[in-house]
Amino acid sequence: MVCGLPGSGKTTFAKRLEADREAIRMCPDDWIEAVLQDPNDSDEKDRLRDVIENLQWDLAKQYLCKGLTVILENGFWAEEERSQYAMEALELGARIELYAMDSSDLDELWRRIDLRNKSLRTPTWVMLREDHEAKWIGFEAPTLEEIAFYDDGGII
Repeated sequence: MVCGLPGSGKTTFAKRLEADREAIRMCPDDWIEAVLQDPNDSDEKDRLRDVIENLQWDLAKQYLCKGLTVILENGFWAEEERSQYAMEALELGARIELYAMDSSDLDELWRRIDLRNKSLRTPTWVMLREDHEAKWIGFEAPTLEEIAFYDDGGII
């Protein structure tokens, strides 16, 4: 599981893991963008997020049962969500790793987001600070104690 706020490097890190481990990477944003009719429809993006994350998790569990490595880059903002995924993966006999991207420097996150905004092919994921930063207060960064529960991982 790859956890962190937008701009923290989740996708870059997950793609590197995907290549290094010959893994299957599940990125909800990729699927949402592929099926979204109107890239400016934020209500539909929000509706699709839960649907797609659930579809990806169902598929990931099938892969885990076959012994494959799956990388989930959902963001995992809440400890409760991370724990739920971890317990379900443990029940399948899978190893679980949690990588928490450093999300502590908001100015750096926005510098990266601004760069990303300029390189996007579609406006689907263009982010403006005034529209998003207030929502980030709910982000629960994993503690070192929480990370220690997992088979591997850390703060990146």
